[in-house]
Amino acid sequence: MNKFKILSIFVIVMFLSSCGKSEQKQIQNSSDKTISNNAKDTCDSPDADIDCSFRDMPSDLTNIMIISGPGEPGEKLIITGNIFHSDSITPYKNVIIYAYHTDSTGHYSKKGDETGVRKWQGHLYGWCVTDSNGYYEIHTIKPGRYPSNDFPAHIHPVIKIPGEAKPFYINDFVFKDDSLVNEKYISSLQYPGGTGVVELKRSADGILLGQRNIILPD
Repeated sequence: MNKFKILSIFVIVMFLSSCGKSEQKQIQNSSDKTISNNAKDTCDSPDADIDCSFRDMPSDLTNIMIISGPGEPGEKLIITGNIFHSDSITPYKNVIIYAYHTDSTGHYSKKGDETGVRKWQGHLYGWCVTDSNGYYEIHTIKPGRYPSNDFPAHIHPVIKIPGEAKPFYINDFVFKDDSLVNEKYISSLQYPGGTGVVELKRSADGILLGQRNIILPD
């Protein structure tokens, strides 16, 4: 066999070997993409873990939570208050509050770009962190009752205490003038933080103002 034939065979063998490796790599890449695409987002559920409340939380929180934008339909609402340790005196600083609620029609309405648990909680949500006095503010609109009209209008709050591994719910913010905030409702409460009943007053410029002080267990 002359040198030309040997060289030709060598080139063919190397080409086939290269094609095989390329095909194998393409199959592997395709498999990797399939695994990635099928990876389940554990926060993409209405029953997602409570930790999902803090996904995508900004790193520059202040003690003021802005939930609704200026164009959001509904009555403007500002709730202020302080969070205290269990002695009811010592301010609880650096407590993170997450809150979400329905729109003015009682729906957890979406904007279309929600991910994870926000697909169910809607676009009206936010975070804040208490200052050295335990003070916080929530700026939003007054939520509406569910269309079923069997539960008071409310704001869901989740609390994350500094140094604690697991967040927890406190009782909802509800409104004293809501006829569904009655003895039956109060007796059904199961979380800490007081009843959550907020009395609203209207300011001169038409904004609803309320206050809720919260005492947390140590």
